[in-house]
Amino acid sequence: MKSVDPFALVVALLVNFATIRLGSYLLPDAFYFSFSAFLFDNRDLVKPVALAIKLATPFLTAFALTAAVMALLRVQRDFTPPDRTPRLDLAALARDQLPLTLAFAAFFAALLMAWPYILLWDLLIDPSLVRYRLIYLVAYFAYFTGYALFALAGANTAATVLAPDPARAPLTWATLTTHPLTKPLFEMVGGGVSAALAAFLASRAGG
Repeated sequence: MKSVDPFALVVALLVNFATIRLGSYLLPDAFYFSFSAFLFDNRDLVKPVALAIKLATPFLTAFALTAAVMALLRVQRDFTPPDRTPRLDLAALARDQLPLTLAFAAFFAALLMAWPYILLWDLLIDPSLVRYRLIYLVAYFAYFTGYALFALAGANTAATVLAPDPARAPLTWATLTTHPLTKPLFEMVGGGVSAALAAFLASRAGG
């Protein structure tokens, strides 16, 4: 049953925060995307490139975390006797919980990074934009959704690429959106649509 693992959620949330902060330190200003800068900052931000880099962040983070769990799973299988049940069921975590957990972690990381602008809207933004608050909130949550979908795609890509048993059902039109080889692609398309919607709403309100 698909569910969220609380411990993995906290770890993934911290890793997402660290990755976002690291990007803010290492990337040039023109290529560091933050949604608040996208909406309210007049600096010379290369928005399409910056947004693409930003959306690659949850994908790569989720890919790396999934790869780490799968590596630990291999070690656990190699060193656990067949007649013993491991204390931590990494197989169940990787199969039933990890992708959804990483998607939620990415969503909440993006939400918490933007939370001051949502909570203190009247104090932090240009008074001329106050009337667009609802549009911006919808844009924010479209962006958070896109961030989560890219994390989900990263987790599922790692699970597919690094699977110990590559045998899988044949790809057909009926399984196009659920097959392990194509599912991450559809998740990235969904994330891109969400991010594009966020950008469109922000530009309409800001213009």
